Amino acid sequence: MYSRDETRQGEYRQGIELGGVPVTKPEQHIARERRSAEEAAAQLPGLRIYAALLFRRLQRVVPIPAGARVLDIGAGTGGFLVAGQELGYTCSGVEPWAEARETARALGESLGITVDVVDGAAENLPFADETFDVVHANSVLEHVGDLDRALAEAFRVLKPGGVFWFYTASSMCPSQGEIRGFPLFGWYPGRLKRAIMLWAKEKQPELVGFTAAPAVHWFTPRKARRVLRMHGFDRISDRWDLRGADEGGAAYRMVLTAIRLTPLGKAVADMAVPDCSYAARK
Repeated sequence: MYSRDETRQGEYRQGIELGGVPVTKPEQHIARERRSAEEAAAQLPGLRIYAALLFRRLQRVVPIPAGARVLDIGAGTGGFLVAGQELGYTCSGVEPWAEARETARALGESLGITVDVVDGAAENLPFADETFDVVHANSVLEHVGDLDRALAEAFRVLKPGGVFWFYTASSMCPSQGEIRGFPLFGWYPGRLKRAIMLWAKEKQPELVGFTAAPAVHWFTPRKARRVLRMHGFDRISDRWDLRGADEGGAAYRMVLTAIRLTPLGKAVADMAVPDCSYAARK
């Protein structure tokens, strides 16, 4: 959809974000919606690991029933939908790029899985109120034109007690994967970041993966919690809250404990690890 995640820096970084799982690093800086069927299939092993770990973590926020309905906003070429279906969930996706939707369906057909992906955008989800148990938005919110509308739509289509999870661009860490060629870009002032991204879209599209919707929203923990609460979400957990102590060895548990101990610990960790993610309950 709007994203760069699964193909630019994000898909191989998901292993770091979600627990140290090694995932294939893409060879090209290219937006997810522009991936070929062969590239989509090649990313499936990593996405299966990612999906299993993500749903296990979300169970710590809310109970997710067997066969839960899951919405993937910005489904791209459908890899997460396939992985979710294989885990037993009923998955649907929205994706505005027709070519990506066709690739997603072809990927499903090659695996004997029906991939339900429809034309749509985060700001206008084509589903009824209170339809889904889980709404998933991986590297989408930084790209939307209307952030408030996108959050309101996610809240609307969630069932009461459902969970919204998103992974997005952070202003805390200087390292990022939204644009190439600008050192410490994550720390640039927001207006400057936006101006550079829009310039790159028009003048140097290869710097932003040839996406038609480069990142224009960047998040801090304070901003994420503020906008989520403003739209009715509660029980907000950041990526450090979601991690399980059983996901690593003794050194991992020691570092995780230190990060969680104080707000300063989380702030230092957020400056060290690119991007950010949050889960929030309706």
